[in-house]
Formats: sequence, structure tokens, C-alpha cells
Amino acid sequence: MKPNVILEHPAARLDGRIHPSPDEQRRREDAKEDNRGLGGISATQGIPHQAGECDSWLHLPFPGFFFASSRLRCSNYQSCLYLAWFLVGLLVLATAALAAPPQLQIKSDPTGAHLVVGPVPEPGALFVYEATNVASLVGAPQVLLATNAPLNAALPIQIPVTAGHPTQLFFRASQWPGRTIADLCALAPALVDIPAGTFLMGSPTTEPERADWEGPQTRVTLTYAFKMGKYEVQQAEYQAVMGTNPSYYAGHTNRPVEQVTWDEAMEYCRRLTEAQRSAGCLPAGRVYRLPTEAEWEYACRAGTTNAFGLGPALRSGMANFDAYFEYDQAVGTFENPTGVDLGRTTAVGSYAPNAWGLYDMHGNVWEWCLDGWSAQLPGGTVTNTYTATTGTDRVIRGGCWYNAARACRSAYRLRATKYFYDNDLGFRIVLASDVP
Repeated sequence: MKPNVILEHPAARLDGRIHPSPDEQRRREDAKEDNRGLGGISATQGIPHQAGECDSWLHLPFPGFFFASSRLRCSNYQSCLYLAWFLVGLLVLATAALAAPPQLQIKSDPTGAHLVVGPVPEPGALFVYEATNVASLVGAPQVLLATNAPLNAALPIQIPVTAGHPTQLFFRASQWPGRTIADLCALAPALVDIPAGTFLMGSPTTEPERADWEGPQTRVTLTYAFKMGKYEVQQAEYQAVMGTNPSYYAGHTNRPVEQVTWDEAMEYCRRLTEAQRSAGCLPAGRVYRLPTEAEWEYACRAGTTNAFGLGPALRSGMANFDAYFEYDQAVGTFENPTGVDLGRTTAVGSYAPNAWGLYDMHGNVWEWCLDGWSAQLPGGTVTNTYTATTGTDRVIRGGCWYNAARACRSAYRLRATKYFYDNDLGFRIVLASDVP
């Protein structure tokens, strides 16, 4: 009777090979001495060839597959190994098939008026719309569930991802379940058009209480127009995109979001871009991002050369800052015992805008810029200047609710690590090209 080769002994390695029990190993070693060179035992494999097939439990070289309920019968070691790797290949193919994104092919009904599908697919599923002449279609087809409930009420689809095929359009299910296309288009904060132009960036050496890092003054030309947030990003707007509200002054949804790191502000911009692009309401070649430092100061000044975009002075009632310490570019800081210091954020748009219709460019919360920190401005004449984000230091602008007026000047700039967050730090966005 042939012995069974069983892989339950602790000495057996789980590497896809068939390992004998200790008793069987001793028997084979004895057989080697008696039959060396006679062909009865293979010197390289140690597995009987002439005894017929070898019943075995095959333990494959990956976890979770031990065929103990039935025996895989193989005539020799090599055929068992081939079988093992064949099963491994099947497993790899099955895993790849399961990992592939779900696809659903949809064809129009006999009337051609709409599409009918079964269960609501998972986000990311690929839709294929077939029509006789794709070019004749006007807009995206209406997709209905089997219950006749509009699909875009629960899982809106994107505008065609590709349209190069003569009889097919491709759509991808939205990553924003529960949002209609109109909802996604409405996520963007209000924007103001900012024209291309040239300005003098930084403060003159004659400006009282200026810091060295505000210069040297640099003539900057922005060759492109862009859009900038009319207000600082509000708590409600941030929560609609990110699903959270990190603000210290949470509960006041029309106040600026604060306690946001630079990375979180960037992620907000990325998600907003993704949402609007999926809804088809983002202009080609445009993304939402933080403003560059040059874009920020250009928009803050709004064509002026004064210390503030609102004029030569910042006084109580003009912005949300510590108005006990006002500022005039003729004399610098001076005290106002009756100045209003709220000691907190206020609703965006509570004070008058600058000449280009932008609110709260001075005070309320500091605002993140896209740039990495540099200790000086470039100087001279530059075009579309931007400091790449090497390291962790970034630029913040505008001052905040607890600052004296001097820190709210158009040229004042401050360094902050991108990991920093506080109840005086938020951001606003621009809609522009990805990289200046």
C-alpha cells in the first residue's frame, strides 16, 4: 500500500512543493541506498516514479487555499507543480476581473426617448449609450431607473467622457451621489472677474512700519484674466464640498471657514474642480485653486497704489480688525480709544468691497496663497511671478480680526507652515489655469 504524502506536519513548508512526512522521508532515504543508480528513485526529486501515481493533498503557495476535502492526483512532482501554478494563474485572473471597474451597457428603448436601467450602479461605473448617429444627439441622454425615477436625482452622470465613436457615447457615474448636476454647478462660491494687467507689488521704503520682506517693489505683469472669490470661502461652502466644518466659530455658516491647513484648502479646490468638471459646468482649461501671491495683491489693490485697496488709511468700521490701532500711510499706526474690536470673525461681506467688488481683503481672516515662502520679492520686472512650493513654508495675506491695521496692508505678507491652522486663518479661491 502506497503511503500518503500529507502536508500537515510542522516541518512541511507551504511553498507549493509536496513534502513527505518524517517516516516517509526515512523510507525514501533507505530506498536511495538500495536502488542508487537503478532509476527507481529520482536523485533530484526524491519522489517515486515507478510506483505509479502519488496521492497527495496539494497546498498552494498562497494563503487560504488548502484542498483538504479532496485529493488532487498527479503522477509526479513536476505535474503537481504545474497544476499548482495553473491554479495560481486562475486566481490572478479572477482577482483582476473583480478589481476592474463595474461596467454597464445601456441601450435606448424602442421610442428612443430615454434609457432604462436596473439597479443604481456604484459610483465610477461606466455607461455606454448607443445610438444610430451620436452626432445628432443634443446634450446628454436622460437616464431613468426601472421605476422611472430620474437617475440624476440620486446618481448624476457626467457629460460624455469620450465622443470619438460614431455610435457610442461614454459616461461615468458621478462621485457625488445624491447631488444633481445643478447642485454640483452651484457648489462654487461667487466669483469676480479680474482683468489682466500690470501693477507694482510690495511696499515702498517710505511706507511707515513696512517690513523688509515686503520688498523690493516689483513690477508684475499678469498676462491672463482670471476669476477670484468675491468672499472668503464660507463655512457652508466648505462643508458642502468637504463634508466637515473645522471652524472654531462653527454654526455661523456665512462666516469664513477657519482652522484650515494649506493642504486642506488645496483639497477643497481639487474636490470642487472635480465636482464641477463632472457636472460639465467648468470652463475648459480652468481649475479652482488658491491665488498666487501676485494674483492676491493685484486683486487686493484693485488698481490703487495706496497702503490699502480701500484707500490710504484703515479706520474703525472699514473692516474687521483690532480698530483700537488704526493706520494711515502718512503717519503709520495711531490709537483710537473708541475703535471697534469684535474679537471674532464676522459674516463675509459685512464691510464695503474694494473697487473690483472683492470683500474682506483686509482683516476678518488671513488667507492662504499658493506660493511657497520667499524672504524677498523678486524685484525688477517680472511676468506671472510665482514661487514654487519647496519645503513646508507658505504665504498668508490680508491680516485678520485680531490684528492691528498695519498687518492688514495690501503689501503685508507673512510666513506660515502649511500644517498651521487657527481660528484666524482661512482662504479664498480663484478660477484660472492650473499653473501660472
